[in-house]
Amino acid sequence: MKSRKFKSFLFLVVMLTAVTFSCDDSMPEPIYGSKPTVAFTATQSPGDIFTWSFTNNSSGAVSYSWNFGDGNGSSDANTSHTYSGAGSYTVTLTATAAGTSNALGWRGTSSQSVQIDLPTYERADVTFSVDMNNAGLAAGDRVNLNGNFQDNDYDGTLENPDLTNWCGECGWNEMKDDDGDGVYELTVNLATNITYQYKFTVNGWTRQEGFNADDACAITTDNNNYNRPAVIGNMDQAVSMTTACFDSCDDCINYASMLEGTWRLDGYRVGDSKDSGGWWNWDGNGRDCHKDDTYTFTAAGGFEIDHGAETWIEAWQGNDPEGCGAPVAPHVNSTSHTYAVSGTMFTVTGDGAYIGLAKAHNGGEDGNSGGAITYEILEISDTNLKVTLDYCGGGCFWTYDLVKQ
Repeated sequence: MKSRKFKSFLFLVVMLTAVTFSCDDSMPEPIYGSKPTVAFTATQSPGDIFTWSFTNNSSGAVSYSWNFGDGNGSSDANTSHTYSGAGSYTVTLTATAAGTSNALGWRGTSSQSVQIDLPTYERADVTFSVDMNNAGLAAGDRVNLNGNFQDNDYDGTLENPDLTNWCGECGWNEMKDDDGDGVYELTVNLATNITYQYKFTVNGWTRQEGFNADDACAITTDNNNYNRPAVIGNMDQAVSMTTACFDSCDDCINYASMLEGTWRLDGYRVGDSKDSGGWWNWDGNGRDCHKDDTYTFTAAGGFEIDHGAETWIEAWQGNDPEGCGAPVAPHVNSTSHTYAVSGTMFTVTGDGAYIGLAKAHNGGEDGNSGGAITYEILEISDTNLKVTLDYCGGGCFWTYDLVKQ
């Protein structure tokens, strides 16, 4: 009797426990269905090595999650992705089958690697360019590219037998300015993974760039010639070198463009060297009738002078002692003059055309300008201009300060 009562008690405990757990809502509902089959194909774009398309070949799934291996992903069934650089990336697709009402279901994954390798080239088309706007080229001048393009840094190996080393002017190395903007270009086919040396010249070796140990843009060889370096890697089939400024490591200044506009006289001085006031100096104080004189350079090449009602008149113009007075012909207000820029030099042309002092011209201080005066730009910015005039062939210079209006 005792054993039968004990068995009845155990049966009752088991039944109560089963009832208790079956009423607990926190228990997950069972997963049903079949585990999905997961597969996909990866295809690299023929036009963009960084872009891949992923085609989903899975079955028995209702939702998808892609991990592209670079921190990005997608939930589309079929998708594509563009990577930011070369490398190996593991792509993983997770597919989920239909599940219970709380979205649980069988999951499966598939992974594969995609490899992005940058192309390499044994030769490249290399475009060299030089800004000659400040070089003062004359009509008919030819710009040449010279370098060690044949023998690769003087080691005797003929990497480019069709080219000629340091030939001055040999036909293939003449550069062209097809659009007339003052920038000359030439494209040559060179072996890659080589550091070349080159420089720009005019009319063969008539003029050439001259660099030394203080020039940051130049390197040297065992024979102490300093030239520009061209480091040609093998990752690009077409390479464009940065446009150089002739005979300079700095960027070229477009003096013609910066000169355009209206400038007001702000002071001048005279001495035995450029920008010197060793003989006499006017710092802009007083002479108000002179300080308001303006000079305008138009984009079309026109040069205009505006003195207002008065300007500074000297004894040779009939005003003794010198002082303020009405402009005296031919140095009067005018909109009919012209100008031309060549490098840092510019010439104003026309009867009575000048800047600063009417008496000073390239041949002296007698007021006879000869219809054209050439000045040199010493400094120029968006607000200030400093020009100098050699009036005796060296050793005597007027220098003028002007401010942009």
